Amino acid sequence: MARKKKFQARVEVYFIIYIATIVSFFAIEGEVKHFKDNQKKILLEVSKDKIQNLVTIRNATDIHSKDTINLKVSLDGAFSKDSFEGTVHLNPIDAPEELGLEELSYDLAPKNQDPDNKTFIAIIPKSDFDLKAEILYRMSAEISVMPDEALVQLELEKSYSDKTIVHKIMDAMTDVGKISLDKQFQNPLDPAGGAIQAPFTLTVDRPRISIVEGLPWEVRVIIGGVVDSDDLEISAIKGGNLVGNLNAGTPVTVVTGRGRKDGQITLRGTRLSDEEYTDVDFQLQVRPPVWLKAPSITEAYVGDPYMFEGALRDIPSSETSIRVGGTAVRGGIMPGTLAQLPDLTEEGNITFQVLVDGRDVKGMNHSLTVVKPPAPKVSINPVGRDGNYLTFEITTYGKNNSIRRFRKKGGIGSNRQLGEAQVLGSRKVYRWEVELEEPFDNVESQEIKFSVDDQNKSATSYRKIFIYNY
Repeated sequence: MARKKKFQARVEVYFIIYIATIVSFFAIEGEVKHFKDNQKKILLEVSKDKIQNLVTIRNATDIHSKDTINLKVSLDGAFSKDSFEGTVHLNPIDAPEELGLEELSYDLAPKNQDPDNKTFIAIIPKSDFDLKAEILYRMSAEISVMPDEALVQLELEKSYSDKTIVHKIMDAMTDVGKISLDKQFQNPLDPAGGAIQAPFTLTVDRPRISIVEGLPWEVRVIIGGVVDSDDLEISAIKGGNLVGNLNAGTPVTVVTGRGRKDGQITLRGTRLSDEEYTDVDFQLQVRPPVWLKAPSITEAYVGDPYMFEGALRDIPSSETSIRVGGTAVRGGIMPGTLAQLPDLTEEGNITFQVLVDGRDVKGMNHSLTVVKPPAPKVSINPVGRDGNYLTFEITTYGKNNSIRRFRKKGGIGSNRQLGEAQVLGSRKVYRWEVELEEPFDNVESQEIKFSVDDQNKSATSYRKIFIYNY
């Protein structure tokens, strides 16, 4: 009986554990679902913020005619122009209460049908204002647009290298729907027409630019008659393919590019508030790069160090570096104009490419072949003769190489080195004097034989018959 009760108690314990496990499973499953729902909400909010930040209300400018004011609002961003809906609001500033002025609102419409033109206009009758009261109005805009899928993806790919993040934001875009933006503009609206505009001018600090091919150039455009950069639009109407970057700014707009070819660049600036425009141009002259000292050595020897000079005319050393490669060295980039290599250890080739601002300079490269030093070279004929004394030139190859031994083998009475060796780059040239030994039996000629070996234990033999002077 006691055993039966003990078994029953054990079953009850297992049953309780089973029930607890089931309850825990559903609890965990609920937590997982809650976590996933939260993750989805977070992703949606992040996606909404990111996509919304891809659209910007730039500026509002007013253009006056006799009876109307054209109020232009410009946008930037990755949105579909056809989906645009917008309103501008005008609120009187410091208006006396007795005038009873209230907020005015006007719908915005596209300036034209060009899908790339993201300027929208509200046409405001001047009759809506008491022009004699000289009241200024604070301008604001409310807009809503649909993101353009292709443009959004392009912008996201610029921001994120991880394609998974891009795909998740793109998947959430359909849940984002239309995005809404509002902006209060700094410049007020003067219904009476405002102050007289200063003359609008563009001038460049360098009307003629001479630049080495492939290197960067910069021109500063001084802007006159525009205070707010939002009131300025500037573009290249000629030579635009030569321009790399052009961002409108006041009082100076910086234009940059790289020297690819000669050409004239014409810039057109437009003052948006009154649509006045003016042009300015400058010449770009591109010249080929020139070595300060052209490299001429095409062969180096195993066991020798080597220094490559890559200086270019008119290019500072601080902007220059040299990329070293090839089979005979470990590659890399060395700052400055000198590439100093330690003693070379193996045969092969070495390449040098000059870089300026981290970019290859076209044509400014050099190749070098690394070989084992050849055996000493002995001049075929004496370079000088004084009676029975003959002078030979003996050349050794390699900066660390030299004559180790001169071995006479026949027909030589004495020999000696004349002076110090002449060093010519990786060669050393010795002058060696040899005395003819008097022949037997008074014959008229004597054959001499000798050999020369160097520090690399490479040897060269010489043998020739000479007339003996009695």
